[in-house]
Amino acid sequence: MKTFFKLILLTFFVSFASCETEDVITENNSNREPINEKECETAFAYGKEDEAICFLDDDDLNSNRWGWSIGPLTPDHYESYLIYQAAGGCNLNNGEVIGTLNVVYEDDYVLVDFVANEGYGFFETHLYVGATKYPTKRNGQYTVAPGQYPYSNDIPDGASDDSYKIDDVEGGIYIIAHAVVCPFKKDEKN
Repeated sequence: MKTFFKLILLTFFVSFASCETEDVITENNSNREPINEKECETAFAYGKEDEAICFLDDDDLNSNRWGWSIGPLTPDHYESYLIYQAAGGCNLNNGEVIGTLNVVYEDDYVLVDFVANEGYGFFETHLYVGATKYPTKRNGQYTVAPGQYPYSNDIPDGASDDSYKIDDVEGGIYIIAHAVVCPFKKDEKN
């Protein structure tokens, strides 16, 4: 019964989050095509002010990459975060909101859903979920290189959304959500 209640709560949360964002794409991806791959950008989800840790501002990390670690998050967490592209230097004024990251953290699992705004598509997504602010390399040093995140999808034809379910999660966690985002237009052939 508890699982059933959680499923209903999750469905309500996702429906509610979708209703708040008018630009969410609900179309099938098969009738969309990228405008120009040269217009693709890197994008990261931005945590609320008290949850966002800019890579560039963290003394625990030696990196010249921009982006954010979100956390720590605890169980029974239901939140939507804006995804910004081209926000170099973690400067939101330089970036553009291109979508939403929906996060549901229940007892022992996390659901993460990348949702693109109308006119954009994801061609790659990279996700880190862990007990530390950043993933580590084999030598134990922190890294924020998206290719080092434990979860990723290549999406050659692009997608308006991409989802992950991470099991066996407990305690306070951090999330880093990265994507390669490209503009989309309608495919007039279909």
